[in-house]
Amino acid sequence: MFCQYCGTKNEADSRFCINCGKPLEDATEQPATQQPKEDMVTPSNPASAPHEPVVSRQAVKQQSKSKKWVPILIGGLVVLAIAVGAGFYLQKPAANTKTATSASSKQQSTQASDSESESISDSEVSSSSSESVANPLWTESKKDSLQSFMADWGTEMDQDYQEYSDHHNVSLYGVDLPGDLLSGAIQTEVGGSPVTVKWSEDGVSAKADYKVVAAYSDANSGGEEDHFYLFTIHDGRPVVLIAQEGQGSTSSSIAFKETENTTLRNGFSDIIGN
Repeated sequence: MFCQYCGTKNEADSRFCINCGKPLEDATEQPATQQPKEDMVTPSNPASAPHEPVVSRQAVKQQSKSKKWVPILIGGLVVLAIAVGAGFYLQKPAANTKTATSASSKQQSTQASDSESESISDSEVSSSSSESVANPLWTESKKDSLQSFMADWGTEMDQDYQEYSDHHNVSLYGVDLPGDLLSGAIQTEVGGSPVTVKWSEDGVSAKADYKVVAAYSDANSGGEEDHFYLFTIHDGRPVVLIAQEGQGSTSSSIAFKETENTTLRNGFSDIIGN
C-alpha cells in the first residue's frame, strides 16, 4: 500500500505510513506521481497556513547588493560634509589675511605719504633757510657796525648804551626787556596799536610785524632819563623804535614810537643798506 500523503510504499496491513507517520487509507496499488521532496510543500495545516511568496535567488542577491551600498553612501556623505566644512573654515583665515594685508598696505601707503609730506616740508624749510642765508638783511658784520655806531652816538649824546638780546635782558618799567615783549608776556604797542615782535637773526625769517635784530638801552648808566631802543625790520625797511618812561607804557603794555632822531635813523638805514 502506498501513502496518499508522501507516496511511500508500506506493508499491506500497515495502518500508519512508515515515512510520514500519517494514517493510511485504502488506496490503489499504484503510487501517486512522486515529486521531488524539495519541491513539495507540506503545510501542517493547509487550510489556515498563509501563502508565502516565492523569492528567487537573483532577487535576494540584488537586495543584498543594495544593502551593501547603504553604508558606503552614508560614509561618502559624511566625508563630503567634512570636506565642505574644512573648506569653509580654511577660507576664513584667508579672508582675514587678505584684510590684514589690505590694512598693512594702506598703513604703508599712509606712512609713505606722511614721509613724503615731511620730506616736502623739510625741503621747503631748507629752501626758506637757504634763501634767508643767501639774502640776509642782518649779519654779524652789520651787528658789529651797529655796536660801533651806538658807542660813538652815545658819546655824542652823553649817554652810555649797552646791547641786549633775546637771551640778555634789562629791567625797565618793571619788566624784562626785550624778553617779555618777545614772549608776549607784555603787549607791544606802536603808535597806540598792538603789534607783534619777534627776534630775527637775519632780519628776514621771523614772522611778525616787527623783526627785531638788536636792542640797546642806557637804563643801567645812571642817567636822569632811561631810553630803550629796538632796531627792527618792518615791511622790509629799517625802523628804530624807542620807548621812554612816562610816554604811554603801563603794567600790561609798553608803548613805542619811531625815533625822531635823524642821526640814529639814518645810521641804522646805512648799516642795513650795506
